[in-house]
Amino acid sequence: MTRLKLSPIFRNMFDFRGYNLCDVIEDERGITLFLSCTRKTGDCPDCGKRCSSIEDTYTRTIRDLDLGPKKCFIVFAERKIRCRCGYRGVEKLDFVDKYSSYTKRFEEYVSKLCPKMNLTDVADVAKIDWKTAKRIDKKYLSRLVTGLDDLNPERLGVDEIAYRKGHNYLTVVRDLDLGKVIWIGQTRKKKVLDSFFKELGDQKCSRIQVFVMDMWGPYIASVHEYTNAEIVFDAFHIAQKITEAVDKVRKQEFAKADVETRKKYKKKRFLILKRGKRLDEEKRETLNALMEENERLYQAYLLKEQALDIFDEQDEKIALKRLDNWFANVKAAGLSQFEPVVKTIKSYLYGITNYFKYRLTNAASEAFNNKINIIKRRAYGFHDLEYFKLKILQSCGRQS
Repeated sequence: MTRLKLSPIFRNMFDFRGYNLCDVIEDERGITLFLSCTRKTGDCPDCGKRCSSIEDTYTRTIRDLDLGPKKCFIVFAERKIRCRCGYRGVEKLDFVDKYSSYTKRFEEYVSKLCPKMNLTDVADVAKIDWKTAKRIDKKYLSRLVTGLDDLNPERLGVDEIAYRKGHNYLTVVRDLDLGKVIWIGQTRKKKVLDSFFKELGDQKCSRIQVFVMDMWGPYIASVHEYTNAEIVFDAFHIAQKITEAVDKVRKQEFAKADVETRKKYKKKRFLILKRGKRLDEEKRETLNALMEENERLYQAYLLKEQALDIFDEQDEKIALKRLDNWFANVKAAGLSQFEPVVKTIKSYLYGITNYFKYRLTNAASEAFNNKINIIKRRAYGFHDLEYFKLKILQSCGRQS
């Protein structure tokens, strides 16, 4: 053990309110600094006033930021106080939280590392256990979370994301004007979105004008019950159902084709399902050659292209008229795979009409989903759901 000189550098680095640096030693564990208390009173963490009623004093050791390659520890005397406001417990200190084994600046350092690497790497860099790194990160993320009190949303979007295999979902609500996630609930049941509206309050719910979503019954029922908002069905989900119908035709035609024809279909799924206007000339020629050999597949492809073009139409009346014509084209084509799509669109036509009116989608949620998947991969999956929700809010929420 070596006693180090109390240099001005040390004194400046460890200049904590109410304490003076009195000794520094170095040993195999690292560098330990001893503080002496300069006050006879303690601050109450509840009312903030000074309290002279000291019940007990005990020695506390905490970890601070490393000094070069050496771990750094601080030893000091902490008091247990009794305040007139009724508080009884440890005093408030500006450099360490109550019951924490680490200084505030050490915890802030760890919390800044966590968004940039996984917990194992953070633990390795900070020389702590990964569970400790997670506990610190979760503690600081909880402070970043803001409620709905200061929000007055008018246009919202809701979507679900899978956080684990086996139909385990989270309900994610976004403010379309802010472009941020503002609320996350577990599962995608009606009562989950109901709880969002209850937290938001009746007055704010009445101001919501538009709600963008997919055609999920529980979400629809909740929005109708708590708001007067117009529901807009996301065009992406409708397009997805249309391309799924085309893919069913492709699979059916592939299954009954001979060996030579199957070779031509092989690895062509991308060409058939992608928008024709996004293909280069070479790929378009390959697609045309394939379509010439199978009339049913060609009809399915044309129906897909017609439908997706309709959703690009800027005039609401023209778009709805073209949609009626598309229904007739599907009937004339006689492709049973498209019948459920037509039935779905007709059942939810009010929300599709609102799409042409407002031109809003949940497209930004796809970018958020990519971020969320990165978070999941970095953590090798999340077993602590609350921590996962906090990480989503850190990456996609208002404080990000």
